[in-house]
Amino acid sequence: MGLFRKLLGREPVWTQRWNIYSGDTGDQLAMYNVDLGAVDAAPVAKLPLRVDVEFSYAGDGASGMPDDTELREIRSLEDAVDKAMRALGGAYVGRVLSANTGRLTGYLPESASAPALPTQVALQPQLSVTPDPAWSRVLDELAPDAWQLNMIEDIQVVQALESHGDRLDAEREVEHVGYFPDQERAEASAEALRATGFAVTVGPDDEGGFELQAVRSDPVEPPGIHSVTWQVRAAVEGHGGVYDGWGCAVQIS
Repeated sequence: MGLFRKLLGREPVWTQRWNIYSGDTGDQLAMYNVDLGAVDAAPVAKLPLRVDVEFSYAGDGASGMPDDTELREIRSLEDAVDKAMRALGGAYVGRVLSANTGRLTGYLPESASAPALPTQVALQPQLSVTPDPAWSRVLDELAPDAWQLNMIEDIQVVQALESHGDRLDAEREVEHVGYFPDQERAEASAEALRATGFAVTVGPDDEGGFELQAVRSDPVEPPGIHSVTWQVRAAVEGHGGVYDGWGCAVQIS
């Protein structure tokens, strides 16, 4: 939130941006479904009460993730929680699944009553309401870290390619772009990327800084593409630049 909005007590604009991403809790796989708009807006002063709905499921085996039937039940419960929160002037912000347990989280106005949940025999949800004006659950546990944000950005490009019938496993030239305030830092980043097989050019951009373009042939299929973009991002941001993403031509055959 901008400084003037904080000083004036104004709430930031909240536009829903739901994303699914993976992570871990301890040594267990975790899957998140979170409204990143809520992460950007947090904390929202008019919604200081946190609602958590916790449940367990049998799972599909060693992964700790639900099977298809359980996932449908979880989505049904999620829809019910979302509707109940909105009916009370609140908002549902996300879920995490890990180690055969799940938690749905939302926030309510201070005067709101606890939301009513449908009877879910299989999941047996347990509801709790906790004061959390700082939105600590969102900022400390649900918000994606740098690796997860990188993965989310990759998936957005991958989904656009898939919509055109792309063969993600096909190698093709992939172009990465970064921006720097000066040529010295751009060239230092370029040298690091050339050492890992990228063809790199550096030149002035339209705003008085310098643009880096790094090209290498790679497949773009997850999860491999995440390691590639993370490597480029590290080389760009490690030398004071801003990584601006990647693109490539669609490969159909």
